[in-house]
Amino acid sequence: MKRLLFWLAFCAVLSLSANVEAIRNDSDLIIYYSFDKDEKEVTDDSGNGFDGEISDADWSKEGKLGGAMEFDGGGSIKTAPEVPGLTDVELTAMTVEHWVMINANTGDTQQVWEALNAAGAWPAETFIEGAADMVFYIYDTKNTEHQTPIPVLPLKKWVHIAGTYDGKVQKSYLNGKVVGEDAWSGKFTIFAAPTGAIVLGKDNEADIQYLNGFIDEFAFYTRALSEDEINADMNKGVLFAVDPREKLSTRWASIKAEY
Repeated sequence: MKRLLFWLAFCAVLSLSANVEAIRNDSDLIIYYSFDKDEKEVTDDSGNGFDGEISDADWSKEGKLGGAMEFDGGGSIKTAPEVPGLTDVELTAMTVEHWVMINANTGDTQQVWEALNAAGAWPAETFIEGAADMVFYIYDTKNTEHQTPIPVLPLKKWVHIAGTYDGKVQKSYLNGKVVGEDAWSGKFTIFAAPTGAIVLGKDNEADIQYLNGFIDEFAFYTRALSEDEINADMNKGVLFAVDPREKLSTRWASIKAEY
């Protein structure tokens, strides 16, 4: 009986390994910041090498999943000006997701992240207006704006925010549930920008609209994730929030000790 249980456990570990590889090999995951390390430059954990430059933002070990970045109303993180596969192409689908905790209502707009288009406007972003009303926003190539709302956020409490667009419907999510939808069909383009293709924690084109709070587990995909996929990322972390090899070796050592 113990031998049977051992082999069942062994198969479970192999299954976990396969699932990890499936996530790690997601070619549509363009940028992923887990913020799990205190470092001078934020590592892009997608493996694509699009690390983020930190400016006056502080690392905190008190993240939702591991560490997080704290923005006190004056800091930011920016990607490189160009991100191949993301900038200067017509996109027909996307997902952006992250954990956020708001420290205070500033009475002004607070940007969680923002990109730019050729006119210096914003083709895609998530921001907070006024008293913590959040909006997921896409500005398409026909100069039409599309907004899906997210309910008022609590202060000093982690919430998971996601926005998706699949070429037909734009959706916003709060804690894994759809809270806003807008049916439209078209494309949008994120242009390369000297200020960074994507900026977290403030307005992209100017030093205004700073975030007062925390961001954790920031991910950008060039496809629309399903609700199940968003919930998996939310609950487990995009890469299970730890080094998969460490998780597997730890689990295997535990199993061998039990048998």
